Amino acid sequence: MAGVTELSAWIASRDDDPAEGRSPAFADTDDESAATAEPIDEESARSMALRALGRRAASRQELDRALERRDVAPEVRAAVLDRLEGEGLVDDAQLARDLAERLRERKQLGERGIAAELRKRGLDPEEIEGADGDDELQRAIAAAADRRRRMSSLDDETAERRLASFLQRRGFGGSAVRTAIERTRPRGPRFR
Repeated sequence: MAGVTELSAWIASRDDDPAEGRSPAFADTDDESAATAEPIDEESARSMALRALGRRAASRQELDRALERRDVAPEVRAAVLDRLEGEGLVDDAQLARDLAERLRERKQLGERGIAAELRKRGLDPEEIEGADGDDELQRAIAAAADRRRRMSSLDDETAERRLASFLQRRGFGGSAVRTAIERTRPRGPRFR
């Protein structure tokens, strides 16, 4: 226990020394040795990319950013990503289709919302074939009906205003929002 106390005191004294200007963990390293760090080779970069792909499917742009954060040279990044694409491990078109389908089914997003999510992941929304208007309208109606059940305590005007903004944030177009609100509007008298 005495050794831990001495180490803690030593670290604290190093932190208090303003002349150091560096973190105690790096106090003994030279600036020259940090500048002459060995560049990351292609196999190491490929291993990094494969580990990233093992966690979740990633677009080429996401992998490029991940390798860039690890200080991989641009030409090495390009070579690794080209190789992974050639092996079929990076396929932006397939990833866009899979992600769009998942967003439609699980999150009930509209086509605009899906396009925004794809752009955020570095994918081209033009790669997916758009769902037909009836499919999007049915998703909007289902999302509106589900949300409206949770708004039963609100007056009709407030509920519809909030429902419209909810559907718009989900990426549904104006006509789908209007139709979904009309079709989920409660019929008959409402008792409170």
